[in-house]
Amino acid sequence: MKIVALKQLFFRERSSPFIVQLVIFFATAAIFGVIFLLHRNGWLPLEAVHLLLYLFFALIYTNTLFNGFLSGILFASMSSLLAVYVLLAESSSSSLLSTAKLQVFPFVTLYYLTAIITDWFRQTINKLRMQIQENERLCQQARQMEKLALAGEIAAGIAHEIRNPLTVIQGYIQLLQKSTADTSRDSETYLVILEEIQRTNAIISDFLRFSRPDQPHVSMVQINELVENAAALLYGETLRKNVRFHLYPDPALPPLLLDKDQIIQVFLNLFTNALQAMPLGGSLSVLTQLDKKRNQVLIHISDTGHGITPANLGKIFAPFFTTRDEGTGMGLSITHNIVNAHAGQICVESTPGQGSRFTISLPLTADGMTGNEKKGL
Repeated sequence: MKIVALKQLFFRERSSPFIVQLVIFFATAAIFGVIFLLHRNGWLPLEAVHLLLYLFFALIYTNTLFNGFLSGILFASMSSLLAVYVLLAESSSSSLLSTAKLQVFPFVTLYYLTAIITDWFRQTINKLRMQIQENERLCQQARQMEKLALAGEIAAGIAHEIRNPLTVIQGYIQLLQKSTADTSRDSETYLVILEEIQRTNAIISDFLRFSRPDQPHVSMVQINELVENAAALLYGETLRKNVRFHLYPDPALPPLLLDKDQIIQVFLNLFTNALQAMPLGGSLSVLTQLDKKRNQVLIHISDTGHGITPANLGKIFAPFFTTRDEGTGMGLSITHNIVNAHAGQICVESTPGQGSRFTISLPLTADGMTGNEKKGL
């Protein structure tokens, strides 16, 4: 228990192995005690003790370097007391009184300066080491982002080219479907093929929208109106799934500089996910509020669905991540990108079996947007 308390007191500042710190600490204390006993018992000549006092500069430096500032100051204080004891002992001879007093103060000052300067060097070295590690991490991240950007460009190009033959195939399937009797088995086959083509086309469209997002074309809009517009587009779906929609608008919200279509797309994505999380019905609530302290508008979207597991909570904004067989995993990624493009943030809280709550924060000003985005106004 005493060792643990000693570790917390003297050795927590440094990352050196604890056994090394312990050996240095107790070895220094032992050397101090030996020199003190040798001098006190008169087993060493005074000149030898003077020379041994200089040894404490190295001991203080070593302790401060490996054990921290507190350990260094402790032994600097002990060394100063020993220096005072040794040098002032010479004052028993009146002829050496003034010399002894002059010697002791430089010794004391140098002991403390050794501890302070060594600790400063150690802190500077640690900061430089951390900065170098951070620079290396950022360089690796930049190289990885370059590779991902190149892969994204290639994939986007391939996806764009795939859409052309898909469009042609879809057109010919529709012609064949029209020329086939509605009651035949071939008509059902064509219908399945068309549905799968449309699904594939939707996946490609979502991917292209994610990899090459459009710049916002902003105008002054009212958030409450955009929420109502998005809810109106899904009104039939909410009735079909027996979901009650509740809107709690803040009438004090000022107009914001936003891309109307993109923000409606954000709400549609979140509302659709909420409806899919409540197959047996439930409640979908939207609360808007003005946060004057942070100079932003908050939109809280809550549902009473099945919720999100803790393991999936950190993955939902990643592209292609989905827990549904028919999902593309792009909706929330696109939503995240759109919110970021408007200098906003989106976060989520969820309890499995009780529901989820998405919170979007948008700045009252467009200062976070780039020049190209502001030109859309």
